[in-house]
Amino acid sequence: MISRNLLILAVGASLSSCLSLLPDPKPAPSIYRLATITQPVSPAANAEIIRVERPAAAQLLSTNDIVVTDGGQKLSAIARANWAEVTPVLIQGVLIEALESSPQFIGLDPTTGAKTETRVHLVVKNFEANFDNGPQSAPLAVVHYSVTYARSGDRRLLGTRTVRKTMRASSVNVSSIVTAIEQANDAAMSDIVTWLETQKSQNRS
Repeated sequence: MISRNLLILAVGASLSSCLSLLPDPKPAPSIYRLATITQPVSPAANAEIIRVERPAAAQLLSTNDIVVTDGGQKLSAIARANWAEVTPVLIQGVLIEALESSPQFIGLDPTTGAKTETRVHLVVKNFEANFDNGPQSAPLAVVHYSVTYARSGDRRLLGTRTVRKTMRASSVNVSSIVTAIEQANDAAMSDIVTWLETQKSQNRS
């Protein structure tokens, strides 16, 4: 019995020494949602059902990384901080929510399978924070989209627009950067919805 207990102690000590050699786990990344200040309204009787396609974006902007630039052409990602989903999915969801603020549209995700009259598609040019005044100064959030509005059936082009909005972050910390990107994006979405309302009126007249 004594020898058996000694064996158990020896094995336990051996495992303990092995476990102590393992590296400490890295801290989990902070996850951020893309918030919006949209206030939904009831759709009008003649509200247009519009399909909101998933935006197209360059490779780095197609991940869930929160992207920054040094004021030039070099893009990089903030360490241990991510969006809750890949950027195009976030933007698609926020545009659908933004359309809820207009009585003229009902925005739908293509995965619903519902038939729609028209479609809107974005190409993401910029969705990042630009440290244009150096790494110690609050960066400028830049949101830049190319927008296409077309018929769903024959894909006839109804209009195109470029939307670019900026917002200076209040500091260099990540939460301030995320807030600035959200605010720039809200301004861009409001611009897109207003433009779509104008296009709808012109194409129906």
